Amino acid sequence: MPCGEVMGSHPNILILTTGCLSLAHGTGARLLNQFATYPSEHLWNVFAGYQGEPALAQHLWVRRYDTDWRSELRRWRRKLLHIQPQNRGMDMREIRSYLNRKKWYPDLIYATCLCRDDLEILASILQQYNHTLPVIQHFLDWHPDDPQMLPLLKKINPYLSQVWALTEAMQTDISQILHCPVSVVSVFHCDLPTIYKHNYSPYDANFRAVIIGNCGYTEILDDLAQAWRILAHEFTNLQPIHWYAHPRSWQCLQERNYQLPAEIQYRGFIPETELMAKLSSYDLALIPFNRCDTPESWYARYSSPSRMTELASVGLPLCLLAGEETAAAQYVAKNDLGVVVNPSDQTNLITTLESLLKNQELRQELGQKSRRFAEANFNVLAHRKLLFETFAQLLQHPTEM
Repeated sequence: MPCGEVMGSHPNILILTTGCLSLAHGTGARLLNQFATYPSEHLWNVFAGYQGEPALAQHLWVRRYDTDWRSELRRWRRKLLHIQPQNRGMDMREIRSYLNRKKWYPDLIYATCLCRDDLEILASILQQYNHTLPVIQHFLDWHPDDPQMLPLLKKINPYLSQVWALTEAMQTDISQILHCPVSVVSVFHCDLPTIYKHNYSPYDANFRAVIIGNCGYTEILDDLAQAWRILAHEFTNLQPIHWYAHPRSWQCLQERNYQLPAEIQYRGFIPETELMAKLSSYDLALIPFNRCDTPESWYARYSSPSRMTELASVGLPLCLLAGEETAAAQYVAKNDLGVVVNPSDQTNLITTLESLLKNQELRQELGQKSRRFAEANFNVLAHRKLLFETFAQLLQHPTEM
């Protein structure tokens, strides 16, 4: 902040993310909801790559000075998530001068770095501001796939005011690396809907199952479709599973020449204002995650699907398609939030789905549990209070709620 500048009741927050804040991906949707009540003129999203269209008016795509895409994660991000705009991203060394020209001066950095690229951008920003800005480093994903990443994280650690992690698995590993406290802070929050599921009907021709959000492993969709075909012989008039996702998710599948099975229908994108009411009309939520009991990727090992937030909030019975050693499966099991089945085990998958379709009482029990858990843990108001109080604590200045 320039000398003599007076910080208002809302400090300026520089939000550093991998992909731009957008409804096209779960992390973007969660963070947009987290900052929904915060004045947009006090937010600036600096990001390392496009992932859908930026939702914040104040945004800046930046690139590392060394544009070497060596890791698997970088190649994946470049291929699937990057939408090529007309102009190239700004050199990360010019961020401060750009924001100065816009007469926008950050008071605090909220960073969600997950790999080396992001950490290098954060390190550059800190250097440009002479390491004077408080930093909340919130690990929502964790991809230590580059040998230079951990030394870089340790180097900037003294300048991190607080370090948060989405899951206990992340917390354990990162705290051992940094030798400092790491708090588990979830972003699984939403405005709890007043309209949610109360009636859990026996199976009939009106039964509907739903998937929402991205699906990175198309093999899971094939597993699910095969099981659904077999179950259709037992359950008369079994309707296709409805899948709702951002158009970018659908575009990614088309770019990979993937043909969606007839048992799963892509139904487009549900506007946020209609989402909860629409979801509450379904009977079962299916959450594709991974296919291996031993996590086969950093994401499977450390992360959880954010779409559980809305699905639980509307009281749907949850069926997580995941391996038992993943962070997501452990989260669901620990909190008794639904059933977990590995989709690669076709026999077990069919048995689990058959039980959910046939057993009305089981679906009601699971749905009521998910709603109660959401009421106790997913209310975004409590999370915003924590976030804004942390801003005030770090800046020693009250922040309006």
